[in-house]
Amino acid sequence: MKIQQNEEKVVPSIEKEIKTISGIFGSIQESTRSETFTQQRQQLRKMRITNMNRLNNQRPNISR
Repeated sequence: MKIQQNEEKVVPSIEKEIKTISGIFGSIQESTRSETFTQQRQQLRKMRITNMNRLNNQRPNISR
């Protein structure tokens, strides 16, 4: 009987803790995804600028 009473008190508390921890992990995952996306976007921007500069440097200069 006493074990059941303890269980009734402890289980909801543990379930609440699990939900809290799950929420924290979800936030960490979302933050990591966002950071990765930002880094990839910056890398693509650098590559695009490098390619544009390379193309501009390869064109013959007709303005002379």
